[in-house]
This record gives sequence, structure tokens and C-alpha cells, in this order.
Amino acid sequence: MSAPTPLRPGTPAPVTVRAPGKINVHLGVGGVDEHGYHTLATVFQALGMVETLTLIPGGTGTILVQGRYADETVPVGESNLARRAITLLITAFEAERDVEVLRDLDIVIDKQVPVAGGMGGGSADAAAALTGAAHLIGGVDAEVLADLALEIGADVPFLLRGGTAIGRGRGEELSPVLTRGQFHWVMATSAGQLSTPEVYGRFDELTPDPAPAEVPAEVLTALAAGDVDTLAAAAGNDLTEAALSLRPELAEVIEAGREAGALLPLLSGSGPTVGFLARDARHALDLAVLLQATRGVKEALRTTGPAPGAHVVTDG
Repeated sequence: MSAPTPLRPGTPAPVTVRAPGKINVHLGVGGVDEHGYHTLATVFQALGMVETLTLIPGGTGTILVQGRYADETVPVGESNLARRAITLLITAFEAERDVEVLRDLDIVIDKQVPVAGGMGGGSADAAAALTGAAHLIGGVDAEVLADLALEIGADVPFLLRGGTAIGRGRGEELSPVLTRGQFHWVMATSAGQLSTPEVYGRFDELTPDPAPAEVPAEVLTALAAGDVDTLAAAAGNDLTEAALSLRPELAEVIEAGREAGALLPLLSGSGPTVGFLARDARHALDLAVLLQATRGVKEALRTTGPAPGAHVVTDG
């Protein structure tokens, strides 16, 4: 990957945007709707692990991936989610806006969210790209931006907003959730990967007639009160059994977290990352140290939520 092209005279200044990763504090999975998607009732929480994108007008369409989780599996062509987001925005507005500034943007991605771990790093890139591109053309209505985000992926509309929210449908019908204080998480990543379609397929095999997806009232009460013990007792992820059947070694990671005193082990999305709820910052540090030494754990990363959604941090 070559470096972005230097700015030509008169070219608009670059814009830098940040967007968070996420955890599903609760994930209820129902049956398949008429479009072939599983109905969900989930509680998203944005985390303090963020992707940072710099959009540089007047370039050649280069995508440069750098940072802690720069990985050769991250595409640098048209299939990159940030590039797809910008292309969608151009298509949506080229008849009514001057979108020339968006053509041939160079994109620099500083990856600080693990790749393919169920934490929404690629979706965060898309949310950041939409936010930055909208800024470059003078702003876009939030509902329009959310509709474009959904075309990219079910997590992207939430990552535009951040905070904590209930997601229904495919996850796109969002309602904000009141939270009190910070929640401390240790995210245990895995060297292996899990295919999201494969996990949902196994869920269908194991649960041929699922109950309607729901979020327990106790989860929302616990978040509003900042009550980690009640949250730990009420929250869960309906995909856990399916993921463990495909990656049995994750059970050892979950058990290690429990033995280390984690209040709640929680598969992040469809996995394979497992989030562990800690009581406070010190507890999170102790958990991270113990989990880092656990077989099957690639990294044990401390973070907190909720965090802000995609937002511009520099303009010029």
C-alpha cells in the first residue's frame, strides 16, 4: 500500500473522524423474517476502543491501513467498508449536491479495534467514513445517514450514534438506553475466527423454533442504575451455545474468566471475542492479567463503555 497523495493547491483540507467498537451487552435472537434475517433484540454499548480515519480529498483512492491491528485481511479496494460507505454517499447525493470532493478520497485507517472479533471494527470504519464524508459535503440528515449505514451492515447505524441503545429488527431500530456511570470490560480476543453466517446457521440447527427475541427488563434497570451485579445476572447472548459448538475451546476461556472473578462472561456479537464485565478499573486490571495467561486468549484488552459515536475530531 502506497502512502496517500500530497494535497494539491486548492484542495479541501483532510478531515479526521473517530468511531467506537462495541459489545452486545445482551443479544436475544429470534426467528428469521420474510427477508431472511434473524430478528434481534440487543443492547449495544459503544466502547472506548476506537478506529480513527483520516479522509484526504484530492487523492488517488488509496487506502492505507495502519495501527495496532493493521492486518493483511483488511481489504484496501472497493470492498473495504469505509470505501463502500463513501461510494454509497456519492450515489445518494450526486444528483443534488456537489460530491466531487468525495471522489478519489485517500483514506488512512488507524485500526485500534481487533479485526474479525465481533467488536465491530469494520462497521466503525464505515460509520467514521460516512460521518467524515457527510462533513465534507456540508452535512447530511441523521436519518438519511442511518439508512445508508444500514445498507453496509446492521451494526453501522448504532456506531454512528454510540452510547448505549436497544437495537431491534436487524439491530437498526434503535432506542437510546439510560446508563449510569462507566462499565469496565476486559475483551479477550482469540487467534481463531468465527464466521457470522456459520454461527447463525448453527443457532438455527440448535434452536429450530426460537422464542421471540427480547431484552429482559432487568438488563435495562441495571444499566440505568449502574448495577453490575444485576446486569451480570440478567444479560446473555443467545448465540453462545452455537459459537461454543463451533469453537469448543472458547468454553475454557469463559470458565477461566469466571474463575478469575469476572461478573459476566459475554460473547461479543457472534464471537469469537469474549467480553468480561469487571466491578471496577482495578478488578479489570486483575482480570486482564489472569486472562492474558489463559490458553486460547490472544490478548486481554481493558476498555470502558459507553463511548461516543462517530464524530469529527479535526478539520484541516
